[in-house]
Amino acid sequence: MDHPDRSVRGPVVAAALPASAPRALRRCRAGAFCTKRLHLPSAASGVAVFAATGRRVARRRARRAATVREEAQGAAPAELSHATRVVAISDTHGFHRRFPRLPEGDLLIHCGDAQGNSGSDLADFVEWFRQQDFKHKIFVRGNHEKGREWKDRLGAVYLRGATHCGKLKLFGIPYQPDGFMQMAYSKQIPEQLDLLVTHEPPHKMLDYAWASSFRQEHIGSKTLKSALGRLAHKSRINKRRLSPRVHLFGHVHEGRGKLEKNGTLFLNVSNANPGMARTLQHPCVVLDIATDGSGDVRVVSM
Repeated sequence: MDHPDRSVRGPVVAAALPASAPRALRRCRAGAFCTKRLHLPSAASGVAVFAATGRRVARRRARRAATVREEAQGAAPAELSHATRVVAISDTHGFHRRFPRLPEGDLLIHCGDAQGNSGSDLADFVEWFRQQDFKHKIFVRGNHEKGREWKDRLGAVYLRGATHCGKLKLFGIPYQPDGFMQMAYSKQIPEQLDLLVTHEPPHKMLDYAWASSFRQEHIGSKTLKSALGRLAHKSRINKRRLSPRVHLFGHVHEGRGKLEKNGTLFLNVSNANPGMARTLQHPCVVLDIATDGSGDVRVVSM
């Protein structure tokens, strides 16, 4: 090219332009100069791209933390007159005794990954979980709970499938990688649930996590997302709510937060710090679910 500064400048003759040229260019008069610079693509430095990605992730985390602080410092939502109070925790990873006294409530839900890195937390967690003063308790297995021992030791509080806690209708899915078993469980999700409890989130629902030391991506279940999408589509066709009112999960420590979509409130209630769990960084999530038929859900604290 004749222009070493990688831009195009020069006289534009209107008569020489084809009819397919952009309108703004065709309107240039003969002898006028085009002042729009045409930047050609250049090879970006890998280090610069990595640094920019890191800055975006840091800003996203700062905004999320600020939102959580504002909600915690703001006025408490008005309590529902007829409601079940749910206290939800997840990904405690052997640090369960670092909780101060849990908030009062009717239903305690643990969304899995109670097991720590030491592999010797089963007996201590079962004892602690049984000591909690709640009318109903639910535990859904996470990817760190291996074998049948957790199910055998926890007994009736171990949830797999449908159950009722007071007036609430629940369905629990233990951790399963995407595949035949996950598909089988997801297809069984009932309509008009009050609470869906899983360990992993649906794909692209509060599931953005570090996939390696230098890359983040969405790691949620695509099978679970498809199942919930079918219920949402069916809700729109029938013009009534068929999707779960609330979906509780954990698994992705970095995804802590809440999101509402298609009539469902998605809550990532992970308590551990981002990355490998070393402590409990977040408090319990407390929410009220109305039992008077209104369908109201209020997040009391998070």
